[in-house]
Amino acid sequence: MRVLKFLVAGATGVSVNLGIFHVLYVAGIPYLGGSAIAVLLSMTVGFLLQKYWTFEDRTPERMPVQFFQYAMLALGNVAFNTAVIYILIGKLGVFYLFAQAIAAAIVATYSFFVYRLFIFRSRVDSGKVAGL
Repeated sequence: MRVLKFLVAGATGVSVNLGIFHVLYVAGIPYLGGSAIAVLLSMTVGFLLQKYWTFEDRTPERMPVQFFQYAMLALGNVAFNTAVIYILIGKLGVFYLFAQAIAAAIVATYSFFVYRLFIFRSRVDSGKVAGL
């Protein structure tokens, strides 16, 4: 069930990104500015969904650190995705859409485990949740 929630939260983030970008573009906001705003807002929505819904992490005091970790992982994912695309298309000649699907699957799988094991992991100390 958690994997399904993870995928739904990710799809929601993409939808928010595209929707906000479209609205801002139609409203006359320059596309680069609109894109940056859409990315930031969709990252925030994705973070909140992953934290509170997917991984059921209810620790508000950890939110600033978690958001920073989430954002850094997102930046790392862009670099990793680009490297995978370069190898698959540029070096191996894989069809571009198939290559992007492979890269996205790798990044999503890796991200799920980083979220679960590091960013949103339960803080258990001697049978008690830390901070309580």
